[in-house]
Order: sequence, then structure tokens, then C-alpha cells
Amino acid sequence: MAAPGALVPSDYKLLAIVAARTGSGLQIVRSYKAIHQVERSHLVGRPAVRLYSSEPRASTTKSGEEPLRIALPVLEGDYWTVGPIHLASLVAAVRETYGNGVHTFVFSARDPDWARDYARTVGATGAIHRAYPPRWTLAWAIKWLGRHVSVQDSSIESVLESHGIDVALCMRLTRGYGRIGTILWLADFQHLVMPEMFDEAERVERTSEFLRSSQLATRIVVMSDAVRRDFLGFAPTYGPKLRVLKPASFIPDRVYDLNPAAVAAANHLPDRFIYLPNQFWKHKNHELVLQAVKILKDRNVHVRIVCTGSLLDYRHPRYAAELFRKLSAWGLREHIICLGLLQHEEVLLLMRQCVAVLNPALFEGWGYTVDEARSLGKLVLVSDIPAHREQDPPQATFFNPFDAEDLAARLQTVWRAGKAGPDGAREAAAREQLHERRRAYAQEFVALARETAEAARD
Repeated sequence: MAAPGALVPSDYKLLAIVAARTGSGLQIVRSYKAIHQVERSHLVGRPAVRLYSSEPRASTTKSGEEPLRIALPVLEGDYWTVGPIHLASLVAAVRETYGNGVHTFVFSARDPDWARDYARTVGATGAIHRAYPPRWTLAWAIKWLGRHVSVQDSSIESVLESHGIDVALCMRLTRGYGRIGTILWLADFQHLVMPEMFDEAERVERTSEFLRSSQLATRIVVMSDAVRRDFLGFAPTYGPKLRVLKPASFIPDRVYDLNPAAVAAANHLPDRFIYLPNQFWKHKNHELVLQAVKILKDRNVHVRIVCTGSLLDYRHPRYAAELFRKLSAWGLREHIICLGLLQHEEVLLLMRQCVAVLNPALFEGWGYTVDEARSLGKLVLVSDIPAHREQDPPQATFFNPFDAEDLAARLQTVWRAGKAGPDGAREAAAREQLHERRRAYAQEFVALARETAEAARD
């Protein structure tokens, strides 16, 4: 990795192109101070930010303290569907626990209306929109140059500071935010644990991005001790910054009031089924489920599996098609039902209705569906991997994720013993425990945010 401030030959070539296209005769600015002087002089008067907020900033809370203000990233849902669910769960936990004592804002460079709608979707207080200059303009060129020769982004710092932001939660960092504390959230290290799932270019890119971001972040957060161990093996130098924050799922009250059997009927599902709500990514291990169901079918044991989730795996674009070909060739169309993407509320209702929730993944950083099933009081049938063992849901059934015979045996046992629909006593107990878990989740996150803000100011 080139040292911050070092320009490589390709950079000089691009600078020449920028200078030609902008007609500015742009000179290479080598010093950190000069870059920031130029940045400010060319961005004065530009509408760099707008703030959309459902409530104005309160000067103090009821306790007399200023409310903590946190900037949140946009976690895209088109490919990684759990992203916005995770963010909404965190925001809701904070709101439930602290009310107006903590304000959350989505920070985005996308269309202002889109950013505002996204903030509403995840339940944030509002959205801070930052406009970037058009490509190949002088302002854009200066921003590009600043990213290469400065480790701090003064423009983002000033935008966040002007709106009283204390700390920013980030998925990646190319530059630091100065006096604004940054919490880097790393979901997992799958590219190192299962390198065969990535091509070499993506592995190199992710490794470089993780290292650079870890270097710049004030604090780093992961969701499990399993990921913590992976991080310490990857970048032990930054271990002192690392914290573990285990999520607690958000189950809206409305989910308990609706009839889950009606949702199953609306999707033409059988009365009894085991539910596999995972995206069709290769490491999610759907193929093992097909093999296990075929083994049982050949023994005249007919289980029903319902699958939901995105069919797109950009790393293995033909994976879903190959699964469906095997499903047909093995005569499993009546045994495995695939519904594609559903609304999250429908997913939770199908969890309530099913006999058990199944997660056969070869790797997880946490395993969000497992925690959701636990939070609803459902039995789970899960692969024996570190993240699932760490969650250790009550009465969980574990199986070897590389052994179809083992899964077939466990499936048969759960299928014969399990009952469809909610278990009132288990669900009530899980709901009560979830309330306490979510309060602890919010408290740990806010404590981390305050620690991060103080560390950045020191």
C-alpha cells in the first residue's frame, strides 16, 4: 500500500487528463495545507450539504445534556438485503432506549429525496445530503487529488461538524474525518476464511480496503467473537481499537398481531414446512439441503422446505440456475419451494408459522436469521460453525455443514417432532428476553459512540 501522500505514475497521468479536460491548468499540489486551502477556496458558495430532519436540534435533553448525534452509512438492500434491516434494528433499539437523547442521521451523497426516504425507512431522525461536484470539473479534480495526498477529509469533517455530528458509523474509510470520531463496522472476513469464494482481484481489494479503513478509524466494531478472532489474525496492530457489538433483532409489535398461517396460505405453502430464509449465495450451502432432502425422499420421508431470498450471487452468477436444475433432475419440486424475495415482515411471519428455521451456511459473521428465529421463540436447525455456536439458541440442533447424511438425520428428527405455528409460551418468553437484549444492545452501542467521540477529540 502506498504511503498517504505518495502519488504513483498512474496518478500523474490522470492529473494530466484532469487538467486538460477542466481547462484549468491544474498544478499538482503536494502539501496537505495547500490542498485544504484550494479545497475551501473552490467550494465556497457551493451547496455542499442539505439537512433533512424530522426534528430540530434540541439544545439539551431532559437531563441537561446535549443529545448525542450519530451519522449512519447507507447499507444497500438490492444485493445485501440484511443491510437496511440491520441498520433499522440498531436505530430502533437506540430510539426505544434513549428517545430524544440520541439523534441518528443517514449521511449520503445520493439524491436528496432518496436519502430522506431511506432515513424514514430505517427510522433515523433525518438525512444529511452531501453533493459531490460533477466528474471532470475543477472541484472534482481537487477532491480527487485530496484523496491521494491527505489522510483527512476536511470537507466531510466540516459538513458533519456543522450539523453537530459527534461520531460517524462507516462501512469503509478512504480518509479520516478529523475531530469527528469514526466507528468502522466490519461484517466479516469471508474473503480470508473462504478465499475460494472470491477471485484474486476482489480478495486483494477487500484486504487493502480493510487495512486502510482500520488504520484510519477511531474504533472498529464487529458482531461476534468469531469475527473478532479473524480480525486479530488479520490486523493485530489495530486490535486495541476493536470492540464486539452483538446485535439483537428488531421484531415489530405488529408481527405478533398478524396471523402467520394467512401469510403461508397466501403464498400457497403447505401446512407444515421448514423455513430456509437465506440468499442464494454459494456459501449459504443450499446444495447440501437438496442432497439431504433427496436422501430422505429416497427413504420415503417427505419433508417440505420453503426457501426465500435473492437469487443473485455476483461471484457465482449461475449458482441458482444450477440448483434449480438439480432440484428438477432429483424430483424435488414438491419438496423444496422457492419464493424469491419477500418483504421482511412476511419473512418474520413465515418464521412464526414454520416447524423450524434452517440455516445451513458454511460461514457467517453473525447469522441474522438465526437471531431472528431465536427472538421469535422458534426451534432452529443450524450448521455447526463458530458464529452459530456463539449464538447458541435454546434447544438448537446443530449439524455438520459438509455432511448431507448428518443433515438428513437431523431434518427427519425435527420434522417428525416439530409442530407448525407459534408456540405461545416459547414466543412470550423469547419476546420478554428480547426486550432486555435490545436495551443492552443500544446501551453498548451508545457507550461505544461516546467513547469514540471522546477519543477523536483527544
